[in-house]
Amino acid sequence: MKLAFQQAFPATPDRVVDLLRNEEFIADVASHAGAKEHSARILADRTELDMEIPTPANVQSVIGKTVKLSLMMQFSGARSDGSIPGSVEVKVPGMPVEAAALGLLTPQDGNTVGTYDGELKVKIPLVGKRVEAQIEPFVVAAFRGIEKRAGVWLTR
Repeated sequence: MKLAFQQAFPATPDRVVDLLRNEEFIADVASHAGAKEHSARILADRTELDMEIPTPANVQSVIGKTVKLSLMMQFSGARSDGSIPGSVEVKVPGMPVEAAALGLLTPQDGNTVGTYDGELKVKIPLVGKRVEAQIEPFVVAAFRGIEKRAGVWLTR
């Protein structure tokens, strides 16, 4: 299923990327997502976050009361117009669920608009498409959580 969403940040793209590469910020995101446990890694070319979080009631019968997620965010250098391309991936270890999207952080009047386009795949015969429709809001909500926490951090 197509996965498309936008984020808005009250800072320039370079400041947004710097924040997404801040281990304290990533730990704050995990905490606000209700993570029972998490680990964050800031690597040379990407940020990785593994966490176990509560699942929404509408998917608990399919995937349980908690789910382990692996999130990877990768951004390259700024283009001449100040925009920064990148990608995000979400995997659910042990489950046939994954999401991947290409992203672009674009400057707009001193702020940033993040636009992401990709795919959400649930590889379960016969019911995969139905499960994708139930999981898609959960994936988008995870990125909304990052956006919300970034808004707090970037306006301190």
